[in-house]
Amino acid sequence: MAHDKELAARVRRAFGKVANVVEKPMFGGLTFMVGGNLCCGVLKDELMIRLDRDTNLATLDSSFVRVCDLTSRPMRGLFVVSAAGCSTQRGVNNWIRHAIDHARTLRPK
Repeated sequence: MAHDKELAARVRRAFGKVANVVEKPMFGGLTFMVGGNLCCGVLKDELMIRLDRDTNLATLDSSFVRVCDLTSRPMRGLFVVSAAGCSTQRGVNNWIRHAIDHARTLRPK
């Protein structure tokens, strides 16, 4: 499964000078690990973000976001931002900031 290269470039720019970021092919797309923990990813033309397991859609308050459901079972803490919600650098920066903040709370692997 191919991923959107322009979206991946926006994600890279959003990380700026964040340390310990590693890109890995995963889930049929491209993922970004921070300190060895999954932070976010690009799946086709959408952005996947990892947040706290207790985060819910009401908390995120965005029509662009849905719960990640790669296995026909909702995955707690994983969300997908539609292509429309991550079509600009500003939009990507916002979502990546939340994902980085969460990744920094996790113990490095």
